[in-house]
Amino acid sequence: MWPLLAAVLAAVVTAGVMWFLMRGGTPQQATPVSAPTTAGGEATGTGTRDPQETGSGEPSEASQDPGGGTTAAGQAQAVDDLLSDSGGARSGLGPALTQVRQCEEADSAISTIERVTEARRKQVEQVRTLELGAVADGDTIKNRLTTALQASLDADESFLTWARRRAGDCDADWTKDPDYNAGLSSSSKATAAKKQFVQLWNPVAKEHGLPDRAAHEI
Repeated sequence: MWPLLAAVLAAVVTAGVMWFLMRGGTPQQATPVSAPTTAGGEATGTGTRDPQETGSGEPSEASQDPGGGTTAAGQAQAVDDLLSDSGGARSGLGPALTQVRQCEEADSAISTIERVTEARRKQVEQVRTLELGAVADGDTIKNRLTTALQASLDADESFLTWARRRAGDCDADWTKDPDYNAGLSSSSKATAAKKQFVQLWNPVAKEHGLPDRAAHEI
């Protein structure tokens, strides 16, 4: 009896399905679950950011270096460093010349003049290699400083020649010595050039937070 009942039930179910399909019915589709969205309404993982929001794009004017790697501040600092060396190098020159004139401790005085002369020679070489293209009036500043330091070197070399001769003949009239007077002449030229230099340099130094310089300090 149970097999017969099962067959009857199967026939009833089949008939019901056929009747439903004949009426045009379709199974109801499940509503798809939408993907999570970002606050801007885009699906997570598909959004993009404006390059300006991430800070990309053209570099700012402050980060650009028109000097090809050397800034105006850096070039000005190089000049200031050289001026500091120049002031230190000439220390002791005046007392040494006095010692030679008086023929007192001439050997020690001549050593001092030699040291000053060699230091000045190196400074002349250094100033010729300075790059001042990014500094206001850089070419003129460099030319004036070169002229001043070269004149100082000429004076030192003349004084050194005189001092060596003076040490061997303290009875000679040093006021008429040609090398001593040549040293005085070059020294006067150096002083005039230094004054012209600081007139142009000090405003630039102030602009970059560097100290003013006086002619006698160079």
